[in-house]
Amino acid sequence: MKSNFPPEWLQKIPAEVFYSPRAGELRIILLPGNGFVNGGAPHDISVQLVPSGLRMPNTRLWAQLDEAMEVVRVWRRDE
Repeated sequence: MKSNFPPEWLQKIPAEVFYSPRAGELRIILLPGNGFVNGGAPHDISVQLVPSGLRMPNTRLWAQLDEAMEVVRVWRRDE
């Protein structure tokens, strides 16, 4: 599925680590504070995409998505 969004919109999206639903996965919240009841959009990703020091709940991240709206990279969101 190809995205209808401009590519630059997918390069740096705010996210937060939520929890680990299954071994080898992390649930992150894309656009926390926006969307349905200010909850953002939950998204399950491979734990391998997230550096080990950033896997704790409530860690604030940036996420990069590809055209299929899949997370391809995450990094620390410095405030």
